[in-house]
Amino acid sequence: MSIPESLKESKAPAAVRLVAILDFIAEKGAASFSEISSQLAIPKSSTHHLLDVLCETQMLRQRVDGRYALGLHLFELGGLAASGLDMRQEVIPYLHELVELTGLTCHQGIMEGDEAFFLSKIQSPHAIILTSWEGKRIRLHSTSLGKILLAWKPTEQVNQILDKAKFVKKTESTITDKESFIKHLALVKQQGWAYDDGENINEIRCISAPVFNTKGEVLCAIGLTGMVSQFANGKKEEYLNHLLATTEKISNAINFGLKK
Repeated sequence: MSIPESLKESKAPAAVRLVAILDFIAEKGAASFSEISSQLAIPKSSTHHLLDVLCETQMLRQRVDGRYALGLHLFELGGLAASGLDMRQEVIPYLHELVELTGLTCHQGIMEGDEAFFLSKIQSPHAIILTSWEGKRIRLHSTSLGKILLAWKPTEQVNQILDKAKFVKKTESTITDKESFIKHLALVKQQGWAYDDGENINEIRCISAPVFNTKGEVLCAIGLTGMVSQFANGKKEEYLNHLLATTEKISNAINFGLKK
């Protein structure tokens, strides 16, 4: 693939090159610096600056092997990044099932770089407050989804993420310092689920659990959200049982190809 002839004389050559890089990586799945520079005929110095911009804006992400792949900011702008599309499609049927079982709103959250996003949402027909949408960033320190997405990550990575985090006090229940939050994450990992006890919005409760890959890494978090009254009278435990059974089914289906 190369830059189309019709665009080579564009008055905005940098913009043309940015789009060409995105198209190139979308077609290949991932590409190295040298592949991008040579196959698109972009000078190495320009390639370096363009990749910096694309990674800084999360249009691209650099993998551990050094190759570049699509980033989830593309999803925020209206298109799903290839890495998240299959995960979303795999999980959606289970989210519908959870909504039917519990009457609560169900979310799927994923981590991209140092940030988390709502990848999927199935709205409960009984929902009163609308505070989330697909593509919205997830607060790591005050949501159960955020806790799940952090709790199984290596300690060094968690520290790096939290060093840059802003512990905004949303309610009286919000954890607002790094040390307390790290201790809380240890509890989340030990019990295998997380709870937002009105830490993000006073009237809202949310319980979440992880979906794992075969290496024990968290692929995504699944959460059930409702009003505080909906979690009373033993309902929290009932929701948790449904949630854990469902996340186990999702993990099995994704990792071993089991049918729903």
